[in-house]
Amino acid sequence: MKKQKFKNPITQKYYHQLYKSFPLHNLHEKEFLKLIKIRLHEYENSHLEATYQDYIERFGLPEDIIIFFYQHYDDHYVITHMKSRKIIKYSSFIIVPLIIISLVYVLWTTYHYYQDYKNMMESFPAYEEEIIYDYGTISMDE
Repeated sequence: MKKQKFKNPITQKYYHQLYKSFPLHNLHEKEFLKLIKIRLHEYENSHLEATYQDYIERFGLPEDIIIFFYQHYDDHYVITHMKSRKIIKYSSFIIVPLIIISLVYVLWTTYHYYQDYKNMMESFPAYEEEIIYDYGTISMDE
């Protein structure tokens, strides 16, 4: 299905708030958001002059929709979902600094290798002068 944009900026604002309110966007959440988007398109086409308050009255607050969504899933899914969020959060606190430290180390060593190479090239002469003397002809009879 081709991505459809909302014609009404108020509809876009409502959907954007709903989208941002979800903690993660796993498979179930994406399917639910697709269904909501279809419903918002239908409502937008039938009510061209709808206000933000009309969307709240028709669909509810974005936070209420999320609460409703998670109430209808089993507890195991919600707990696993929240644990995965925590794991992602803490692992990013570890992985991102490690990547930054590795990048700085690689750049630092590359710079020092470049400086060593530059110093080594400066120590070699840029050109070499070779002088050839002509002593005349040497006879081969001797």
